[in-house]
Amino acid sequence: MSLICTGCGAPLQMDTEDAPGYITNEAFMREQPVCQRCYRLIHYGQFQPMAIPEETYRQVVMKALARPSFVLYVMDLFDVSGSIVPGLTGVLRQHDVMIVANKFDLFPKQTADEPVKSWLLREARRAEIPASDAVLVSAKTGYHMDELVEQLEARARKKQIVVMGMANVGKSSLLNALLSRLDPEQTRFTTSAFPGTTLGSMAIKLGDNGFTIVDTPGLMGKHRIQDRVCKASLKLIMPTERLRPRVYQLQKGQSLFLGGLARFDFIEGPPQSVVVYVANQLRVHRTKLQQADSLYQRHLGGLLTPPCVSCDEGLRTLVPKNVSFTEGRPVDLAIPGLGFLRLSGHAIKGVIHLPKGVTVNVRNALL
Repeated sequence: MSLICTGCGAPLQMDTEDAPGYITNEAFMREQPVCQRCYRLIHYGQFQPMAIPEETYRQVVMKALARPSFVLYVMDLFDVSGSIVPGLTGVLRQHDVMIVANKFDLFPKQTADEPVKSWLLREARRAEIPASDAVLVSAKTGYHMDELVEQLEARARKKQIVVMGMANVGKSSLLNALLSRLDPEQTRFTTSAFPGTTLGSMAIKLGDNGFTIVDTPGLMGKHRIQDRVCKASLKLIMPTERLRPRVYQLQKGQSLFLGGLARFDFIEGPPQSVVVYVANQLRVHRTKLQQADSLYQRHLGGLLTPPCVSCDEGLRTLVPKNVSFTEGRPVDLAIPGLGFLRLSGHAIKGVIHLPKGVTVNVRNALL
């Protein structure tokens, strides 16, 4: 069988039910067959987690980039540090790369485009992503999608368009929004709120537009918290509506818990505000530093949730890391797959506690 699932891109097969691409004989006879996993996700909302190995992911992307391409490097603007794909800087330099920052609809209404775009390109250079430009979009609302189409028509007419990015940055939703504008009759990609929906590479030739779009699978990794929580906990940490920043006036000797997944201790410095950007449904708890350890032990999985008993066991032990800043510009403490804390720019010494394998990213403040 040489056909691939039109939903997730996995090669269709009838041999192993638990493997990617499994399809029954009856389903295979349909006009546009999808694998059993995609069918259950589309019609019943049942998600079966599957992750491709990093080396397999790299091979798929390298194959897609075997000829000159216009690369749409899709990032989640809410989780820029968790959107950086490792190990592909060298091969990307051979192509025309544009960053597409999705989920702009999550940010406060007064957020201006140009400062965020400039900030994003600076962060891309810092991460050695060879991007020539960036566009801020929302696949959900359609924001700037027409501008993206104009960019494609101007810059990618004679090249294949390769779409790449980490899992759950909204690649499939973005592609569906593009298809609705470029070729409304084209089959749509399977989407879900869970990472790792797309499992293989898919090429689509669009009708009168002359485009060939190649979708690659999203990479999952242990460095992002969202890839290590269970399905129920994922709903608590993934924002689905415009963020409501939470401002805490902190002084030394106080701690902030982000659920039970992260903790920030204010050790030394003048009283100052800390702005928390996480999903609105995630509970943030302030307490005294001297009570923080005992509170964590007593209330992990209850008051401090997630993680829960179904999440990765490694999330239940937090590792401390010292952070300190002199008086200067505001900075973010970005936690891949969870959100970020905005520090005001006053001198401060603190400790950030995160699960093993998750590293805080210190950056100039996004907002």
